[in-house]
Amino acid sequence: MDNSLLVQYLIIAVIVVIAAYSLFKVIAKNFSSNKFKKKGKPGCDSDCCG
Repeated sequence: MDNSLLVQYLIIAVIVVIAAYSLFKVIAKNFSSNKFKKKGKPGCDSDCCG
């Protein structure tokens, strides 16, 4: 019985870690300053030209 509960906790912990990592990747991608370093029209990105 205790072994089953431990397995469930481990599965939930793995799911939470994967979700947190995915969320961190999305947030880091959205707040990166790379959109100002793209080649193309100087001083213009997809937000102002789109």
